[in-house]
Amino acid sequence: MASTGESETQPRGLHRLLSIFAEVKPREVFSVLVLTLNVFLLLTGYYLLKVVREPLILAGGGLEIGGQKLDLDGPEVKAYAAAGQALLLVGVVRAYGAMARRFGRMQLTTALTLFFAGNLVLFYFLARLGVPLGVPFYLWVGCFNLTVIAQFWSFANDVYDPEQGKRLFAIVGIGSSLGAMLGAQIAKRIYVPIGPYNMMLVAAGVLLVCLWLTYLVHRDDLARPGGAQGKADEPPGGASGGFKIIAGDRYLLLIAGLTLVLNWVNSTGEYILDRTLIESATSALAPGDAPRDGAPGASEPAAPGADPAAPLAAGAPVYLVDPQASRLVEGKITAVKGGAFDVEAGGKVVEGAEKGLVHPHTEEGKKKALGAVIGTFKGDFFYWVNTLGVLVQLFLVSRIFKYLGVRFALFILPTIALLGYASLAVLPALAVVRVAKIAENSADYSIQNTARQALFLPVGRDAKYSAKAAIDTFVVRAGDVLAAGGVIVGHLLALSTRHFAMINIALALAWLAVVAGIAREHRRRAADEEGTAEAAKAA
Repeated sequence: MASTGESETQPRGLHRLLSIFAEVKPREVFSVLVLTLNVFLLLTGYYLLKVVREPLILAGGGLEIGGQKLDLDGPEVKAYAAAGQALLLVGVVRAYGAMARRFGRMQLTTALTLFFAGNLVLFYFLARLGVPLGVPFYLWVGCFNLTVIAQFWSFANDVYDPEQGKRLFAIVGIGSSLGAMLGAQIAKRIYVPIGPYNMMLVAAGVLLVCLWLTYLVHRDDLARPGGAQGKADEPPGGASGGFKIIAGDRYLLLIAGLTLVLNWVNSTGEYILDRTLIESATSALAPGDAPRDGAPGASEPAAPGADPAAPLAAGAPVYLVDPQASRLVEGKITAVKGGAFDVEAGGKVVEGAEKGLVHPHTEEGKKKALGAVIGTFKGDFFYWVNTLGVLVQLFLVSRIFKYLGVRFALFILPTIALLGYASLAVLPALAVVRVAKIAENSADYSIQNTARQALFLPVGRDAKYSAKAAIDTFVVRAGDVLAAGGVIVGHLLALSTRHFAMINIALALAWLAVVAGIAREHRRRAADEEGTAEAAKAA
């Protein structure tokens, strides 16, 4: 019986369709489609969780250590929590390396997937018990995202050889971009109706489907002519740990440097965006009602011990979420119409405001209202990031790779970042930050992500798993640690948004220098690879 991936079973229409985006051979249609669907679902699930985590940490009311509440806003807590992820990932990398040295690739993927799906179910029950999840869930999502996505790309690098990867990764990347876009849009639409905790269960179900898809590609790889049974069953981690492999290879060190600076710039940019969003969201509140002090507004203070879950009635003071302007306004309910409200705010009456946009004028109500502003803004922001990313991935990435090469592609994102932060240094407004970050993140998730994954094609199998896992987890978060250090210093020195933009300008220039070094080393490796291939043909 023919395997699921044999060329005669492949619909010619699919082959022709895929050929629009990249050169695909008939035997490759099944694996590239399933891998594309797999990463599509992984990114969909991740963006559901990403939209959940933002309100939990940004509107969570600060950070408490030993019962002492620190005088920090959500963006500062988020930056410091990112640094904590790096510490956790030291243990994650070591545990992953130990597993990679013991288990075959399918066993490794199964163990990781079931572990993270089980974690999501646990978070759901903890949330229902009222356990605060802001910082723990933020730490977990960072580890989850980096580990699961790194494992997927390690698996893809293992299935395809360098020649295939250069052709097919552009198509697989389409699934990544589409999944991110759809996940952000779904999150935006279901956040208010089903709530953040039920979204965790949805993401857990998505992970189990992804595990099944990985098995299909694994089985197809074993069934192809000259199948990879021995390689697939052999533990891919090698004898050395990921950090040791990186330290002994200049090329991998440069990739690690690229990853470090990229995430330093990106995390600092995320802090700039979050900080500007919070300032904009609370700009219309009465003096003394800023989120830092955590107290209800001075104009109509909430009664002590007010029940935030009490029914909203006509005449009650409320916080109204204005999702179009990404801000909160103070108002008063004028009428209740079923599950909707008419609210007088800012000198006009807003009719038919849904329940998720109207919150009691209490401390807890303000947190929930701020969370709704953040959730709707982030959902819309992620949607546009990924819509642009999808278009770039569909119509530009494969052509850039084919005509300009991987090395040229690596210069695109730092150039966009340099121009974006130069604009922020001149005009640090929310609209400018939003446009700059949409351009930066969309290029990161399309051109940069595909190019960075292709950098691992000419390395050994141990580097594809152990070294890549170390770079894609620990080194990524090390960049976040540096960004958090910058936030700490900036908090102490009261630096403005403009100052943080200037820091990123300097980092973008260093980034370009690292890319130049990678381009030289990649050119040398590509020449060696071509020489080896020609020698093999001659023999």
